[in-house]
Amino acid sequence: MLEVQAVDTFYGSSQILHAATLSVREGEVVGLLGRNGMGKTTLVHTIVGLLHPRSGEITFDGKRISTLPAEKISRLGMTLVPQGHRVFPSLTVRENLRIARRRVGPGEWTMEEVLENFPALEQRWSVSAGKLSGGQQQMLAMGRALLGNGRIMLLDEPTEGLDPQTVARMGEVIDELRRRGTSAILVEQKVNFTLDRVDRAVVLSRGRIVHETDRPQELKADAAALQRLLGVSAGHGAAVHS
Repeated sequence: MLEVQAVDTFYGSSQILHAATLSVREGEVVGLLGRNGMGKTTLVHTIVGLLHPRSGEITFDGKRISTLPAEKISRLGMTLVPQGHRVFPSLTVRENLRIARRRVGPGEWTMEEVLENFPALEQRWSVSAGKLSGGQQQMLAMGRALLGNGRIMLLDEPTEGLDPQTVARMGEVIDELRRRGTSAILVEQKVNFTLDRVDRAVVLSRGRIVHETDRPQELKADAAALQRLLGVSAGHGAAVHS
C-alpha cells in the first residue's frame, strides 16, 4: 500500500534521513519508535508531502507521490495527526470538525462516533479551538483526522499532553482503527502504548531504520533490546527518553 524506498531528506544542508525504507500493508498498523531527534517526524512529513526527499521514492497504491504537494497526497486518502495540536484556532470545535468531514460510507467514522470517543469536544462545541487546552486541541486534531476517513493515517505523538484517562481513550480509538482495517503509522514516545497495539514495530536512529519486527510483544518483553535500541527499561508506561 505505502512504500518508502531509500529516502534521503535534508533540512537545508543537513541530512536527516539516510536511505530510510519502510512499508505499510493494507490494514496494517506500524509503530515508528526512536529517541527524540532521530528523524521520526521528518519521515512522517516526507511521506505526507510537507517535505520532499532529495533522493529515493515513495509510492502510495502504486502511484509515485514523492514530488506531489501535501494537498494532493491528502486527496489520495492519507491523513495526518500532526505533533503540536495543529488546528484552526479561530474556528470553533464544530467548524473544525465539519470542514474535515468527508463522505461517509460503511465502516467509516461519523461525527457522532468522534464525539462519543472524545466527549470533551462536544462540551466545547461552540468554543474557538485556540481557547482549548493543549490536550483538547490534540483530541480535536485526532477527531479531524478520523472524519477525513483516509485509507491510511499518520499519527505523530497523538497522546502528547493528554491525561491518563484520555491516553487510554486514544488507545481505544487506535485499536478501533485497526479493527476497521485502516492502515496507520503510529509515532509515539510511549513504548508500551505503541507495542501493545501495532502489527509491526520499526526503530529509527540517526535517520536510519535500525530494527524492525513483526513480533512487537517480543520486543516489549526484551529489556536488553529496549535499552539498546531506545534507552528505556521494560515496565508499565515505559517511554523513550530524550
